[in-house]
Amino acid sequence: LASLDRLSRRPGGQMGREAPKPADVGEALDFLGLAERATAAGPVWSRDYTDPSTLTNTDLPDLEGFFTHAVTEVSRTEDLLFLDTETTGLAGGTGTIPFLVGVSWLVEGSLRTRQYFLPGPGREGPMLADLERLARDFAVVVTFNGASFDLPLLRTRARLERRDDPLAGLVSWDLLVPCRRLWGRELPDCRQQTLETEVLGRARGAGDIEGNRIPQTWFDFLATGLPGDMVAVLTHNHRDMLGMADLLAEVLRAAGSLAEDAPDADPGWRAAWSLGRICEARREQDIAGRWMACAMEKLPRRAGVSGEEEPFFRDALRILKRTGDWPLVERTIETLFARGLEGAWSHREAAILYEHRLVLLDRALHHAARSGEDRRLKRL
Repeated sequence: LASLDRLSRRPGGQMGREAPKPADVGEALDFLGLAERATAAGPVWSRDYTDPSTLTNTDLPDLEGFFTHAVTEVSRTEDLLFLDTETTGLAGGTGTIPFLVGVSWLVEGSLRTRQYFLPGPGREGPMLADLERLARDFAVVVTFNGASFDLPLLRTRARLERRDDPLAGLVSWDLLVPCRRLWGRELPDCRQQTLETEVLGRARGAGDIEGNRIPQTWFDFLATGLPGDMVAVLTHNHRDMLGMADLLAEVLRAAGSLAEDAPDADPGWRAAWSLGRICEARREQDIAGRWMACAMEKLPRRAGVSGEEEPFFRDALRILKRTGDWPLVERTIETLFARGLEGAWSHREAAILYEHRLVLLDRALHHAARSGEDRRLKRL
């Protein structure tokens, strides 16, 4: 450490550049639109926004099969609190500080957002206390990949402040789960900005900042007292909050359309496949079968469209067999053979169908011989 200290003072060295003189932090906070507010636990610095949103005050549809956790006690969108953090790193643990915590909720058809900001380390107690007070009015905390990062991090920081988890009373809904289930088969990845571009049809545009630059931006703010790129960090977090609300609106729209025979939008085969799997998880077998039949109709005619074909046909056969529509199951098997998917599993499925459902034993024998199942072949 002593050697590094001497190096930093060496003229002309890479570390010998004169550091900018610290500015008035209060002026920087005013420039960022952050206001100091007194609370019972101490001062907090925050900024509020009100924005239009495609998510409206409405009753929630049945979300079983979309989220890992769903509770029937949640009936309206006003019960939801959105949350996103900007931190000093992605490693998590006790060394990571959430210096910016954004929360949003619906008020009379508009999305209200509050950003809690830390002007320095050691000031988390009042922020966490005010967040806990705010969270008491909600039943669910909605995050994007926050179940494994944001929520455990805030829980850890609260423990270090000798406080309880500020969000302990809320059920966690992680938007990454339904986004993957709905669009994971169609998109190159399920990052939030990819979803905003491909699903919502909008790009972030100017004024944003790359996520890997955010920690250093706060460190620069601490060292200099200057706003620097902190404006872009606030903008990034604000756009994250708006994006989460609009993505949830798309998830709610998809959930409301599951039982429709003719949905408003004409889905592609991957989208119909995804909806079929969600209906299967909801134990709505007939509706799941309709979606898988829809996916079969929209499947590209050429064989070998992607490596997804075999998983698709496995799901299709499993779901369609539960509907008892054996002619459709037979057409599905014929389709997969026509596309060159002749494996032991596909011949086994055909042998079971022809032996037990359609009672065409000569065909069952033909497929049993190719399935490698000696007991079935001997019986037939």
